[in-house]
Amino acid sequence: MPIVPPKNTYKTHGIFPAKKISLNELVLFCRKVFFMLNAGLRIEEALLTLQNQKFSTGLSSAISQVYASILAGESLQASLQKTNFFPPFVAAYVAIGEETAELAQVFEKLADYYEERAKTRKEIVSALVYPCTVMLMMLGVVVLAMVTVLPGYARIFETSDITLPVITEFLMRLSAFFVSNGLIIFITAMAIILLTLLFARSKEGANVLAAISLKIPILRKGINYNFVQALSLMLNSGILVSDAVPLCANVMGNIIVKKDLHSAHAQMVSGNDFSAAMKKMQYIDVILTDLAHIGEKTGELPTLMQKCSEYMAADYKDNLKRLTKLVEPMLTIAMGVLLALLMLAVVLPTFELATVM
Repeated sequence: MPIVPPKNTYKTHGIFPAKKISLNELVLFCRKVFFMLNAGLRIEEALLTLQNQKFSTGLSSAISQVYASILAGESLQASLQKTNFFPPFVAAYVAIGEETAELAQVFEKLADYYEERAKTRKEIVSALVYPCTVMLMMLGVVVLAMVTVLPGYARIFETSDITLPVITEFLMRLSAFFVSNGLIIFITAMAIILLTLLFARSKEGANVLAAISLKIPILRKGINYNFVQALSLMLNSGILVSDAVPLCANVMGNIIVKKDLHSAHAQMVSGNDFSAAMKKMQYIDVILTDLAHIGEKTGELPTLMQKCSEYMAADYKDNLKRLTKLVEPMLTIAMGVLLALLMLAVVLPTFELATVM
């Protein structure tokens, strides 16, 4: 029986609703449900047990709603979907377990899947900590120098007749501008940030950001990895590729990719091959389309997509590490140059002033 993907009613362009469950909590929930179902408990008993455990307020409330809905005769898929709290991908995948009577295995695979996503996200955050810290330090140094250090030296140099170096003259004027218009600059910066955030949350902004992310190599690799990871999970659970593609669309946070996957599904329903539909998506990695073509010819599509997922995971993480290693020295050099320029702007005229005196 084909699995029909649940309708995404969430007010978001990503996998989660505005009020969402964290990845770590989702992993914990799926893992605990698996343990209890594997131990022989029914889903109602498992949910009743989970109600008495400590989770966030949102998850505890969602579990209670799911439990009540199941007691009222609803399926687990429908109950999860009604809460508007769990990702639509979870509800769709749970439907597989209900159809095949392998609910415990489904929750185990969901826990493994989201655990891998949480691990990848943690690696990304760890990789961004150093660059972001250095950039904040650079910004802090510039602001501190412009607002407190340079104005004091400017008053000293104004009382002398020495000719200031070009770099000193430029930084002095820039410092005076910052001091005179500090409040306006701050308000303008806050307004730009606010407008950018509002634009990013709009449909037009989401389309722009989605298009930009597909042009950036490392982000494009991440999108390919997320897609093939979800696809591999679906195919190795026995779902037909034509049913798996629209379900995978629920995982993609990029709305252009999501739209293209639904278009690919329509092409497959019309008789096109999966690999042919993927080739029309210019940002899909060629290794995915090549392996998909071979898999369709040999009947080994699930196995080859699993291999593709493993390859893309390793490739994505390796590129992320390389990018981090490249950015770190560049930021260090930039910070060194910035500090050197500030020092020269102060030291050069100070030496000349000492010579005159």
